[in-house]
Amino acid sequence: MAEKYPLVEQREYTRAGKRGGFLSRRVSRTDDELPTVAPHHVRVFRIGEAYVEDHGQLRSDDRTVIDASSVTVVDRRVEVPVVVETTIPSGEVGEFTVRTTFYCTVVDACAVVRDGVTDVEALLLSHLRSVPGFVEDGSDRAIVDSLAVRDRIDARLTAYQEMRPTVLSGLRARHGAVEVLSPAELADALAKEEEGRRKLEWTREREEREQEANLRRALLETELEIRREELRNLTAMSKERNRQEEERLRNRYQRDEESVQQEHDLLRQAERNRATRAELVEDYRLIGADPSAADFLAMRTGDITSDELAQRLDGRRRADHEAELQRLSVDREDERWKLERDDRLHELTRADAREDAVEQRREKLRRWEADREDELRRREEARADAERLRRDEREWAREVLNVKATLSKEAIARGLFDGVPSGPGEFINEVGEVTVRPQSDGQALPKDDAAGELEGAARTSRAGDRPRRGTGPAAADDGDDGDDIDLGGTDSEASLGH
Repeated sequence: MAEKYPLVEQREYTRAGKRGGFLSRRVSRTDDELPTVAPHHVRVFRIGEAYVEDHGQLRSDDRTVIDASSVTVVDRRVEVPVVVETTIPSGEVGEFTVRTTFYCTVVDACAVVRDGVTDVEALLLSHLRSVPGFVEDGSDRAIVDSLAVRDRIDARLTAYQEMRPTVLSGLRARHGAVEVLSPAELADALAKEEEGRRKLEWTREREEREQEANLRRALLETELEIRREELRNLTAMSKERNRQEEERLRNRYQRDEESVQQEHDLLRQAERNRATRAELVEDYRLIGADPSAADFLAMRTGDITSDELAQRLDGRRRADHEAELQRLSVDREDERWKLERDDRLHELTRADAREDAVEQRREKLRRWEADREDELRRREEARADAERLRRDEREWAREVLNVKATLSKEAIARGLFDGVPSGPGEFINEVGEVTVRPQSDGQALPKDDAAGELEGAARTSRAGDRPRRGTGPAAADDGDDGDDIDLGGTDSEASLGH
């Protein structure tokens, strides 16, 4: 595990100052104040009580960077191994050393920074010691039964992980491998680690000495070569040029060869990585989330026995059978509920259809009655209009007849028709035509008594005026010129004109 996990680097900020030219001065921070981040790192800026996560996109003049009081670089690698080591008592003199590996992943970088998760091993150790029964798992075992104690602790941690997952601020921790060491095994392991460390240190020192020797040798060879070069330059300039050209070509060839070899090594490494990933994908494809396949694999690797495998398979088969029965029961209930719902819906639909039919018949009856009342009302209005029109026409004809009769009487009384060849007969006929003028309903007005009075007045006028008009010399002139009738000062012309 890296020494700094999950907090890689922390910096505290002071107030940002103004930077730039005279005309372009603005508040910002320097680029050195922003820590660099790896592809698997994120930066978390604190602004007051808020925390802002940045993936390396904010610049030094961004408002978030300017207002921040601190910045923290958080490691976001997946499944980072963290080894936790503790001791538990045994049934004899001595203690078991339990070495547990947890695989941690940061899921909330802001929560990690806010809660200050710096010592993950201490948190995981506290979580491990808080597991119920963890300390007592080796109290009834001898110091040589480390394998049995390991299996017991592994099963306990697995069950506890499934029931109560490890809860850390912004971290997800998954239980991994468990090692239980006796004091002798622990001493051997520590001795092996110390031996490995010494070998590594010795190898590193030897490499450093070899590098120094090679460097000194290279320096000596360089000095000798320079001297040889000087001698060769003094003796044969042409050979030196040829040697330099040969050396240049050799160096180019070596660089090309090294580039080809490096590319070949990278390709081989990529192929190995690709094969490893393909193997992991194939294992996941074959096993995946199938618990039975996982149990078979655990039995083959020796993690469980065949009896435990049989018990797990039988329990899983029973659970699947019960789940299938429950599913069938739920399906039957759903089918029965659907049938009842369909029957109820059919009944409601039929009732709605009957109500709609009754309502349509009522609506048709109301519409027919309304149309019938409208028709009767239109007929009554038409009859009243016709009666009113006939009454108006009769009054109009009577008024016209009275006016003409009055005028005719005045004209006859004044002798206006004496010189007319047709006499007052034509005028009387016109009055008669007025009395019998057809009406809008096809009926004729009854002939009024004014026409008879007018005709009697005309006869009386003709009988009384004829002897008087025949005496004197003016009588012949009046009879010959009947069109020039002078009404004198009477108002008959005004009455006739109007």
